[in-house]
Amino acid sequence: MEGIQPIKELIEAHFNALSKKQQKVANFVLNNPTFVGTHSAAEVGKKAETSETTVIRFCYALGLEGYAELQKKITLFVFNQNTVSTLGNYFSEKKKLFNDQHLIEKAMQKDIAQIDRIAEQIDKELFYKATHQLHEAKNIYIIGAGASQFPAQWLHFTLNILRPNVSIIHTETPELIRTMQEIDEDGVVITISLHRYFKEPIHIAETLHKRGITVLAITDSKLAPIQKHCSYAFVLEQTEKSTIDLMPSLISFLNLVVTGMMTFDPDYYEKQRVNYDDFNHTFISDKWS
Repeated sequence: MEGIQPIKELIEAHFNALSKKQQKVANFVLNNPTFVGTHSAAEVGKKAETSETTVIRFCYALGLEGYAELQKKITLFVFNQNTVSTLGNYFSEKKKLFNDQHLIEKAMQKDIAQIDRIAEQIDKELFYKATHQLHEAKNIYIIGAGASQFPAQWLHFTLNILRPNVSIIHTETPELIRTMQEIDEDGVVITISLHRYFKEPIHIAETLHKRGITVLAITDSKLAPIQKHCSYAFVLEQTEKSTIDLMPSLISFLNLVVTGMMTFDPDYYEKQRVNYDDFNHTFISDKWS
């Protein structure tokens, strides 16, 4: 399996032949794989107290084609590690309840407790400003990759019922560049970025944020890289390490965001809902008639 172990062995095999500056890069890479997977060679060089040139030379010294190949291997490692960690933590937590006579109450109570914790963390003023901007937005764009795809799709489906001009941005499609060109200051981009921190959504958010586009980020850590590239950031911290266990709370928060948006004009959203239902019923009726 491709990942950090082959890289670790590669670094160990070449370590003594590396320059002292390259050795600093080697230590930084092994200790900070997530950062390396989501940041440029220049940023890694700065953090490692060397330079972008040293990072590139380090890659060549390992026999890699360049920094992109190093990032690919590191990203695969982070993905594989977090997948195993997520599933392992999820299973071990649930295993404790397998023989419990109160499985239903205890399992659901954990979700309720987590939602309560997250609710207490929400900055009310920030939430008001963010949801008001969503209401005023001419267009809304939603981004989510990896584990973030499911909540992104749920949000896209729900918002589409209530208002026009809601799009989901797929990070690996020919339409991506065209869509990014079309996004202007009248739009709001919602980026869901969970702990695997796929670099494509982060780079998209960074590009749009630099252009003055409103980016609303939802993540699970105060250290998440997406926070540097957004107008509003909501951090849904949890006690469990499993992303799967975060989903009930995340969907609850997204439901809250939708509710917050609707409070600014309930009559408008009720009309949108009715129009959607009427067209949906007519379409289905015609389809099967």
